[in-house]
Amino acid sequence: MFGLVFNSVVNADDSFFDDEVVFEDSDQELDEWSDDSDIFGDESIDDEKSLAWLNLGVSQKWGFNPASSYSTTKERTELTLGTSVSVSDSGYGEVELKATKYWPSDSYHSTSASDIEVERAFLQFSFEDWSTKLGRYTIGWGELEGGALDVVNPAGGLTDPKIISQWFLSATRYSNNSDLSLFYNSNPSITKSALLSLKDDSDDEFGVRYGINREGSDVAFYAGQLIPNNALKNLIDGVAYASPYQLLGFGMNKAFDDYLLKFDIAYKRNLEHNRLGQFIKVDRIDWDLAFDIQNNDRNWMISINSQYLLDFYEDYLTPTLLGSVSSKRNSTTYMVSVSDKFGDSDWSWSLSNIVASNNDLSLTSTGLDWDINDHWKASLGASYANAKSDRAFSLLDDYQRVNLEVKYQY
Repeated sequence: MFGLVFNSVVNADDSFFDDEVVFEDSDQELDEWSDDSDIFGDESIDDEKSLAWLNLGVSQKWGFNPASSYSTTKERTELTLGTSVSVSDSGYGEVELKATKYWPSDSYHSTSASDIEVERAFLQFSFEDWSTKLGRYTIGWGELEGGALDVVNPAGGLTDPKIISQWFLSATRYSNNSDLSLFYNSNPSITKSALLSLKDDSDDEFGVRYGINREGSDVAFYAGQLIPNNALKNLIDGVAYASPYQLLGFGMNKAFDDYLLKFDIAYKRNLEHNRLGQFIKVDRIDWDLAFDIQNNDRNWMISINSQYLLDFYEDYLTPTLLGSVSSKRNSTTYMVSVSDKFGDSDWSWSLSNIVASNNDLSLTSTGLDWDINDHWKASLGASYANAKSDRAFSLLDDYQRVNLEVKYQY
């Protein structure tokens, strides 16, 4: 969610206002299945399961709009099926499928009554110091999820923060205190609007990461040719474009007792941008700074992100759903979040606030979770947005949602 608000470019995308849970809990975190995950780690298998090979989840979700007499905006049922398997002595594979049923009161039902997605499907093999991975999964770059460097996998939209997996071929070489990883994607996914045609989506995406591991800190260097996760509307011809750009980056983390400092910085070359009567290429510096503070069960997250245009003219424009607004040379976003448990109980809570794009948008979310037992969980969440009337997020002003989810896992 934080990363989505970082991008001050609002796409003319009908998915922008889809009713999804903001800060929605997900069992598939971005870096959980990234290329530097230890997939052969000490993950235990529940021996008490009668079908130990099967991972099953069923979720019932509801969403309501308090500003419209609590009318239903979301009512859907999700079924997730997954399994994992060993392949010889050096291989491992996973498959996860998700089927979604949209009920008539759901905002998606007007365009789709149901949907089936491949959430994850990959094979991974390890040979001495090498690991290779082929299939559909997510790759997490950088220290801050959704930040300056975490740009490989697209997300659904501002109110749909789910990370979208893609088809990758990747390889990692491990050394004593370092690792070198590469990835290649021949058909990158691009979030685009059904109302706009995409000019060209045939470019490849590839990147390299070199990490150095030290006691109490890690550093990494990044380079690659990437495709924007969101297509940008050309205000001259009305066509959406997603041309490749080049990235050089650096990331690090440092632990201090209960504090974890995270920092990312990226130089991005040949990003597309609108100017009055022109569609041009620009260069930009993005950076993130974040603190994680852990105090028993209470976790604080404080972060700041900046996007700075190296070349800037007063007639730079940002497309919106209603036309365009003037661009700012520097766009800054702040976030504070806190989560904790109620004593030793099975109840936990969370609270987050994002001030995005130089205070163009303020978004507050709160959540309450109940771990009923090992299989059942219930979640209640609420979100409210306040936006400036003359800026890119203006249509989100007074956005209100209350969401409820009941989930069963086997």
